[in-house]
Amino acid sequence: MEMVGEPGRPTASVLVCYASRYGSTREIAECIAEVLRTSGTHADCIPAGRDIRPSGYDAVVLGSPLYMGKWLAEIRELISRERVALGRVPVAVFSVGYSFRDRSNQVLQSGEDALLDVRLYILPRDSAFFAGRVECGAVSPSDRAILTLAGITEGDFRDMEMVRSWARTLPGILGLG
Repeated sequence: MEMVGEPGRPTASVLVCYASRYGSTREIAECIAEVLRTSGTHADCIPAGRDIRPSGYDAVVLGSPLYMGKWLAEIRELISRERVALGRVPVAVFSVGYSFRDRSNQVLQSGEDALLDVRLYILPRDSAFFAGRVECGAVSPSDRAILTLAGITEGDFRDMEMVRSWARTLPGILGLG
């Protein structure tokens, strides 16, 4: 099915693919996809998994929370498995984590450093870092223990306007405009 923006002009299609343990990253991915749709871009928002194939899309946006300084395994496995297809289209990435409520250069650099595993396989055109949501009652006992030991404060630290602002730049970054 060909989607059309302007009469006779096909609309670009973007895969927004994410890994999410407790839903915060999924909600950020859904926000990004919605902003892309309002800009006239076709956007599918799909969790990472074995059946995801980025071929057929004009661009891809990938996202994951950071746990212990790494993206979740399912999105790293997708990137490794689909690296050839991802190398053929423009890609942007976003990371979500508690530490990103601090926008200091040191924290943002730690986010960039966490993408080294991703950059083994793809070269994103842009990367963004967003604070997440922490709900201690919703996490596994092992994650709750880590949160307690680290002194993590419960709350929703997401700045959805920051997410929307970045998403509005994506058509230009990804060469879709």
